[in-house]
Amino acid sequence: MAQHGQHNMDQGYPHSSANGCPPHGWAPGGGEGGRAAFPQPSAPPGAGVYQGYQHQPGFSQAPYGYPYYQAPATSVPQPMPKKRRGAGFWVAIAIAVLAVLLAGVLAFQVLSGPGKGARSGQMGQLDGKTAEEIQAELDRVVEEGMFNISIAAIVEFADGTSPGDLRIENVPGNPYLMKVDIQRQDNGERIYETDIIEQNHHIQSDVLDADLDPGTYECIARFHALDPDTEEEVGQAAAAMTIKVLG
Repeated sequence: MAQHGQHNMDQGYPHSSANGCPPHGWAPGGGEGGRAAFPQPSAPPGAGVYQGYQHQPGFSQAPYGYPYYQAPATSVPQPMPKKRRGAGFWVAIAIAVLAVLLAGVLAFQVLSGPGKGARSGQMGQLDGKTAEEIQAELDRVVEEGMFNISIAAIVEFADGTSPGDLRIENVPGNPYLMKVDIQRQDNGERIYETDIIEQNHHIQSDVLDADLDPGTYECIARFHALDPDTEEEVGQAAAAMTIKVLG
């Protein structure tokens, strides 16, 4: 007598019907080995339903209409060939770095505003002053609109390339920055010029810009008063002096 009930799916046996009877088309002893041969239902290509199971991609039709899972084939990762960067790549990198540096320099210049002109002189007052003279100069206030100048009246040089005691000074109380140039009176040649000298700075000695032959030269020392904020010239003063080149 045939047994009814649920059979192991791995054995390919069908489920029992709801009323306890074998499903339609099953007969004892029917089919090979006592198993039933079920007719295949018609279904659209790529899909089908049989005994409650629907065929899906990745599944295939097992015997008697039961699907079983087919594991997808695993792919083996393939090493990617390394790309060799040509000279153009490195040239582009270098240009980009230079562009960044240039942008940084320009930004710094814009943010920092106009730069200061070159400076000359040493901080403090001229050598040789007494303590009382130094203190008196510190206490003295040059009136607004006035410009105090200071330079030696006679300066001797051992030769055309040796330093001489010029004694140029921008006193602490001056309201302006200072630049000084010296010109010969006979031909107008400029033989000496300083950079900006700040207040409370001095040039004790220096070498002329021109290599003069031995002799005595009558000159004019011209003092340029500069605005402390803009460094633009606001006035001039002049003093006569004598330069002696001994050898």
